[in-house]
Amino acid sequence: MPILAILSIALQIFCVVHVLQAGRDYRWIFLIILVPMIGVGAYFIVEVLPGLRHHRQLNRAKHGLIRAIDPQRDVRQLRLQLEVANTLENRAALADACVTAGQFPEAIELYQSCLKIEAHNPELMHKLAQAYFGRQDYAKAKQTLADLIQHNPNFKSPDGHLLYARSLEGLGDTTGALQEYKVLTETFPGEEARVRYALLLQSQQQLEEAQRMFNEVVRRAGRSPKFYRRAQKSWIDIARQNS
Repeated sequence: MPILAILSIALQIFCVVHVLQAGRDYRWIFLIILVPMIGVGAYFIVEVLPGLRHHRQLNRAKHGLIRAIDPQRDVRQLRLQLEVANTLENRAALADACVTAGQFPEAIELYQSCLKIEAHNPELMHKLAQAYFGRQDYAKAKQTLADLIQHNPNFKSPDGHLLYARSLEGLGDTTGALQEYKVLTETFPGEEARVRYALLLQSQQQLEEAQRMFNEVVRRAGRSPKFYRRAQKSWIDIARQNS
């Protein structure tokens, strides 16, 4: 028998034994047996290396694997938590998890219930607008953001401003969206606003200005430190493909 096959079987046995001895969820056994490479790898990172939870990158990988294997896990746990203690914090946490899971109608209801307790809370209003946007209800997303500023004139959020511009774009208000994106090109901490601005310009056949903006993103990337290029990679790649 090839050594790789022997090693694979040994790892499966090790993980199954660990599941039984450590009292882990028995669903892991099916994953380990039916999809050996993925199952063993996922189980090893999520359950066998708990001592390295402090390592940020490993922790991100762990939670990513958990979400991939069981995308509703956080929602289920937070629903149970809310049943035990129906607090504002627990409602907001469940709403956040629903947004991550793409369950926007439930998230909207939860954020609205939170705002009945803390009316005009800017963070909650911003999250409510994000949930409306996720449901592709751009009109309500725009209105919620407008209400947010009306009741919290000193609230500043680059992400909220970007969401407003995207809502205008979703509504087909190209002129308004271009104006907002143009302002954001000078203030947004990252390349997303510049790339979205350039893409919208391009779609409107304003090719010279779009090209200038794509080139600016590429130039900025060349002058930026490695961690920034890594964080903005997806947007920089789009700019490079169009420059």
